[in-house]
Amino acid sequence: MARKSTSKLFPDTETETKEIVNTETKELDVPKDVPVEKLVDAKHESDVEDLDLSFLKRKRFRINGDDDKILELNPTDMSITIRLNESYPKLNRLMDEAVKRISEISTKNGDDFEAQLRDAAETLKDIDKKMRDEIDYLFDANVSEVCAPDGSMWDPVEGAFRYEHIIERLSALYEHNIDREFEAMKRKVENRATKYATVKKYHK
Repeated sequence: MARKSTSKLFPDTETETKEIVNTETKELDVPKDVPVEKLVDAKHESDVEDLDLSFLKRKRFRINGDDDKILELNPTDMSITIRLNESYPKLNRLMDEAVKRISEISTKNGDDFEAQLRDAAETLKDIDKKMRDEIDYLFDANVSEVCAPDGSMWDPVEGAFRYEHIIERLSALYEHNIDREFEAMKRKVENRATKYATVKKYHK
């Protein structure tokens, strides 16, 4: 039999204790087979909306009809004009350095020819790598790997150097696409101006 408290400070709590002990624990109404983290993040996820800005897509170009040589470019990238202004002088300086290093190799002394080639090889290899990196930066793509997988950037091709041919061909591609985009923009502006003039005319 439970004793009743006679204390004024601590009155009898037997009834309250029984109620607490007998209180049933209610389970949360949680959907089955749903991870807890999904329930926690559900409200947060519902507050976020997706916005697709993937309209700037790169175009794919097959090099020399070879399916294994596919180059991905954004031929409407206007910033190429800035990069070209930076890169072309660097490429020309590297080209001059390569020509100078090659010209230092004398073919008159046959015994020293191979030794001179070995000495120049590392320098020329470094120059070629710098030129390849600059070409890739210029077009923001792996141009050197796809368009010039072998040989060097200063290989002579039809009276010019290899890197010059690459820049000339790809720059023409950019020029064509940028001109086309500008024409499309011009037509949109003209159409918008015509619509505005029509609306203004009937709202005088």
